[in-house]
Amino acid sequence: MDKESRLDILSAVNQVSTKLPKAAWRALAVLEEDLASGESVLRIVDGYLNGAGFQQHGLLVLTDRRLLFIHSGVLQSQQVSVPLDTVTGASVTKGLTSSTIKTTGPQSNMVINRVNKSDAEAFASELRSILANRARSATAAPVRSANNVAGELERLAALRDRGVLNEAEFSAQKSRLLGT
Repeated sequence: MDKESRLDILSAVNQVSTKLPKAAWRALAVLEEDLASGESVLRIVDGYLNGAGFQQHGLLVLTDRRLLFIHSGVLQSQQVSVPLDTVTGASVTKGLTSSTIKTTGPQSNMVINRVNKSDAEAFASELRSILANRARSATAAPVRSANNVAGELERLAALRDRGVLNEAEFSAQKSRLLGT
């Protein structure tokens, strides 16, 4: 990364408590190219992705849109991208010398081993905070006041009485308003 690098990536790198290995710096170069327009990097941790009988060393990146694991070898790089809206949880298991981050969700079960303990907790905490904020905003449906519902029912009844709505249309709209 050079001095024209993105400030969000530099900030995330500065939050990492240990020195990143050379492979991680190659992954950061891949990351810069892979980010979508307007996508922001929030946290980065160095670790090993558990796969079916293998482990890959790389970076786990939390952006405002997704989780991204980047393995950048000398000859090739690989990425695993998981949209945040498919992630339902994150946990940290602490070992003697390092921690494991686990994410859960219908398509987002990831296990990242050998992560620095403090980095793992900070990463998972930020991810859980994002998930909680998304859950709150998804459940904050607009609440209709009783006066608004009554006024809308009166308006529908007047339309029915004038013959604009038939009885079936009126009943359907009334059910929709009352949530029945």
